[in-house]
Order: sequence, then structure tokens, then C-alpha cells
Amino acid sequence: MKVGIQLYSVKEHLMKDGLGTMKAVAEAGYKYIEPFCSARFPIGEAEKGYGLGLTRQEAKAFLADTGIQLVGGHYYTGDFEAMADYYAYLGAKNFGTGGYLYPEGKDELLRKIEEMNKNAEIAKQYGMRFYYHNHFWEYQKFDGKTVMEIIAGESDPDLMYFEQDNYWAARGGVDPVEEAEKLGDRLILMHQKDFAKDAGEPISLFEGRVDVNGPISSQTHQDNRHVGTFAEVGNGILPIQDYINVGNKLGVEYILLEQDLTAIDELESIRISMSAFKKFTGIEWA
Repeated sequence: MKVGIQLYSVKEHLMKDGLGTMKAVAEAGYKYIEPFCSARFPIGEAEKGYGLGLTRQEAKAFLADTGIQLVGGHYYTGDFEAMADYYAYLGAKNFGTGGYLYPEGKDELLRKIEEMNKNAEIAKQYGMRFYYHNHFWEYQKFDGKTVMEIIAGESDPDLMYFEQDNYWAARGGVDPVEEAEKLGDRLILMHQKDFAKDAGEPISLFEGRVDVNGPISSQTHQDNRHVGTFAEVGNGILPIQDYINVGNKLGVEYILLEQDLTAIDELESIRISMSAFKKFTGIEWA
């Protein structure tokens, strides 16, 4: 697998100096990137996110000049087809959702899956694969099946793919290796965070912090996402080599490092993560 980065890791820097931060990320050695919000990056004629101020032609030239490749992008709301067109223009082969589901029941979940199926068809028309990124709440169950199992079962395997966030899967009380194997060749990307050694709480949020029977909301997510549970990637306690091994077995092309929150400067954090991650085998850098 090739190693890249989810730009959410440097979100505060991006909002202050978009171009400078992107250059710093590339200079640090991260050439494969995934933007965290499709409404903000890479910006085109009608968008002014990250402070880049570029037309789509200029954005494409900027990526070429820095050697950066888009390996995906996260969509939440807005005109999906317009964003698919934009990402395809910039050379992305994958474009999906960062996981916005907070279903209160199976019926609502099925409605949202239907919407994703439609977006997946659009993405295919633009030569891209649509994917879904999990958090922890996708491992609660409706009618005996986890939300992830329902998404996989109710979506077209030729259209819907997955990006497994190994940290959040572990926080959902499941084994990320087993979950990856369930997804098989539909798993095309991985996210890798790390769980702090001194977090002071169980890895699974369903052990005392969150009621697995829900409902789980965006506020639940925010209430259980604090800096003390994150370590620079490769400095925590997750069995990352196991995740890399199963990813390689399944043909996953990219593993993207990410840290939601850090107690140190974001750019220093991603440099520490890169240094620590180099101890693992079965990976390659740009």
C-alpha cells in the first residue's frame, strides 16, 4: 500500500494559509492526499475554501507543480455531480462520503443508502469509484445487523466501495482486520489514526461511554472525540501492522494517515507520524 494523508490532520493550518500548508504537506513527503470537505478543496471558480483562490485550471497546475495526487475526496452536501465533475477533472479516481449517517432506525438508513446508490452511479459516469467512510456508530445494529453490514448488503457491489477507518472501527468495538475481510475487494482505501497509550478509557466506545442501542447523533460523536484519545500515528497501541497486512492481501491501494486532534502543532504532528510509520512493512511512499 502507498501511504498518504487525510488533510483533516492539518485543518487549522489550512484555514490560515491554504497554499502554504499544501506546499508544507508535500515537502514533508506526503504526495497522496484526500481532502476532508468537498465544498472547500480543491477550490474552483465558485469556491473559496482553504484560501487557495485558484480556478480549476490553476488548481490542477498547482497539484502538478507540487507532485500531489488526489486519491479521493469527501462529499457531504450540495451538488454532488458538480463536485464529481471537479474531482474527475483534477485526476481523482475515487470520490465518496466521509460518513454522515446518524440513522435513528433502519428505514431512515435505507433511504440514505438509496441516495448514496444514486451518487455512486454519478461517480461512475465520471470514471470514479464512490466510497463510504465509517466512524464508530456504523457498528451499532438494526435487526441484528450492523449499519456497515446493511450498507454493504443494500448497495450495488459494482458501484459502492468502502474506505475503512481502522481507528473508528476499533472504537466501534469490532476487529478492523475482520471487518476489512468482510468488505473484501470493495475495500479500496484505509484511514489510519492511533489510540493513545494513556487515553484512560477502553478503545471501544460501547464499553461504558455510548449506548450501542442509540440513538447516536453528531453530538454523540463530538462528545466522544477528544485529544487525549489520539496519538501520533505509530505511537499508540493499535496493531497497525495487522491492518496493513490485511489491506495488502485485499489489494487496498492507499492507507491515509489522519489525526483528528493533536496537542502539538499539526505540521509537526504529521512529521512525527510519518517518521513513526516508517517502521511498518508492506508500505511505500511517493
